[in-house]
Amino acid sequence: MTFSKQIPIRVFGPILLGLLLAFAAVLALDQHQENPANDPVAAPEAQPSTISSSIDQVQMIVLDPPPFPQGPPEIGEATIPSLTLSLLSANPNQITDEDAWLAQHQLSLPQYPVPNSFQQLSGELPNTIPLAYQDALLVQALPQATTTLLFYGNHFSEARYLFSYSESSNLFNYGYDFENYLLSPEYKPEDREFVQQQLTWAIQEAEILYVSTAHATYAESSKGMNAYLTAINTDTHERLWRSQSLVCNAKNFVIIENVIICGYGFTAEPDYLYILDKKTGTIMDQISVTSAPEYILPKGSELFVRTYNTDYVFSINR
Repeated sequence: MTFSKQIPIRVFGPILLGLLLAFAAVLALDQHQENPANDPVAAPEAQPSTISSSIDQVQMIVLDPPPFPQGPPEIGEATIPSLTLSLLSANPNQITDEDAWLAQHQLSLPQYPVPNSFQQLSGELPNTIPLAYQDALLVQALPQATTTLLFYGNHFSEARYLFSYSESSNLFNYGYDFENYLLSPEYKPEDREFVQQQLTWAIQEAEILYVSTAHATYAESSKGMNAYLTAINTDTHERLWRSQSLVCNAKNFVIIENVIICGYGFTAEPDYLYILDKKTGTIMDQISVTSAPEYILPKGSELFVRTYNTDYVFSINR
C-alpha cells in the first residue's frame, strides 16, 4: 500500500497560518527584549512627591552638609542700605519675668502652642497638624503668610525635621532632614552630648527659607562652630548662603524689609544683636548688649529685645 505525498490544501492552510503566527510572536518578543522601555512593568517607578496630603508620604530631602565657618563674627561690606537701631531704653529685668514682659508690651512669639506632656500643656493647634512624624514629636509650629513651618524631633531640645504645611490646601509642600547640620566637624569629645545643634527658628518668604540652628552650651565646646543662619531656596532645595558662626542663638530672629535682625550670647561670651543682609547673610552691623538676647520682637516703629537680664527698646530707623 502506498500513500500519496500530496498534502490537501485544506490541511496545508491551517499549518501555514500557524507558522506565520508563531514567527510573528517570536519577532515581537525579540523587539520587546531590545526595547524593554515599551514594557509598562519595566518602566521606572514614579518617585515620591515632595507634595502630599500625608506627612508620612512626603519625600524627605536630606540636606547636604553645610560649611561650618569658625571665628568671631565680623562686619562685612554692606551692599544695600541698612536700617539702623537707636536705643530708647534699657532696664534690668527679674530674669524669670518674661511672661509679664510680654504681657506688658502686648507681645508674643508668632507660633502655635504645641502639646507638651512634661509641662502639662495641651497646645492650641489646628487639628490637621500631625503631632508626630514617625517617632519624632512635634516641637514647634510657626505660622507664616501662606504656610506653617513644623519642627519635629526626638524631644523638645532636638528639633531635626522641618516641614512646610499649607492649612488651606491641607498639603505638605516639602520636608527637610537637617541631620547634616546637627554636629560640627570638630568638638570637644567630653562635651559630645551637649553640642548637637537643633532647629531654633525659621521664616519663609516666597521661595526662600531662613532657618537658625544652634546648641545650648559654650561655643568652645564645638570649637566656635555654632549658632548659624542659613538661607535655602525651597523650589530648588539649594543652599543660598550660610552666615558666620555665633550670630543667632536667641529664641527667634526677625526680618524687616531687606535685613535680618538676630542675636547671640552666652555666659562669659560676647553678647550682640546682629543686622544681616538677608540676600547674602553678610553682617552689616552689630550692637552690644549686656547679656544673651532671648526675644527680638518688632512692634510698629520699635524693636523690643529681651536679654537674660535686661529689657531693651530700640527705635527702627528706615
